[in-house]
Amino acid sequence: MNLTLRQFEILLAAADASTFSAAANRLRISQPALSEAVRRIERETGLTLFERTTRSLRLTEDGRRLAAVARELLRDYRQAMERIASAAQGGRLTIAALPSVACAALPRALADFSRAQPSVEIAVHDVQHERALAMVQDGVVDMAVTIKPAQVDGFTFESVIADTAHLVCRRGHPLARNKNVRWRDLADHPFIGITAISSVRRLTDAAFVQSNIMIKPRYEVEQVPCAVALVEAGLGVTALPSLTFAMFKGRDLVMRPLAEPSLRRSVGVLTRTGRRLPTFAEAFKLAIRDSLKRSLSERY
Repeated sequence: MNLTLRQFEILLAAADASTFSAAANRLRISQPALSEAVRRIERETGLTLFERTTRSLRLTEDGRRLAAVARELLRDYRQAMERIASAAQGGRLTIAALPSVACAALPRALADFSRAQPSVEIAVHDVQHERALAMVQDGVVDMAVTIKPAQVDGFTFESVIADTAHLVCRRGHPLARNKNVRWRDLADHPFIGITAISSVRRLTDAAFVQSNIMIKPRYEVEQVPCAVALVEAGLGVTALPSLTFAMFKGRDLVMRPLAEPSLRRSVGVLTRTGRRLPTFAEAFKLAIRDSLKRSLSERY
């Protein structure tokens, strides 16, 4: 059975009309042409689709079933074509972003971009670094706003800012009195760590190695807000990049730059090498670059 969209249209026109003549008028074809088209559909399917009389036209049980299938297929086809036409007129951009970026810089970038490109539909995935890499690699997203990957083969990374690591502690904590805090100073206090799926963990692990200290987290969580909640509860201190501050704005906490070493993570736009991006993707890159820089400057 191999019916065309046009045959489905003819079948539905006949099913919805009281006579072949009325159906032919709706389709703007002759009545003999419509009758022949219906006979071809019946030969192709091996079914009797209509009960014909001199005055009326009525679907058989098989005809009703096939008409229902035809109606659903034509509806899906038309909706799909409408989506394609809409995308051609406006466009769609898919983005992955670190949760910290999604809170700190992405809202302003999206607002600026949407004012300039109101017809572009944007899909955002706030995910951890490793997931962002996979989504870029698999073509699920057009780009990711994340840290520089350890292996850049197959990727193109455009660095935008350098995000500095900070101690985060309660206002009454002993380390809060210090203007600058060394990584080795954290060894004397319970540490709240982020799991390995987060880009933050790469930063803290590198700092501990360079400081020649061994710190085993008292608590280990996946999300920054959870780590901050444990800090607020007096269960320890943590170390977070400055872009994450937007995730706990207004909390009664103290942030101090961490030194010896002073570590930064490079944050920028990641794309898959060779992937052809929509023409408006460059405009979004400019918007996110500007917003990232402004977000970082507002924290110092």
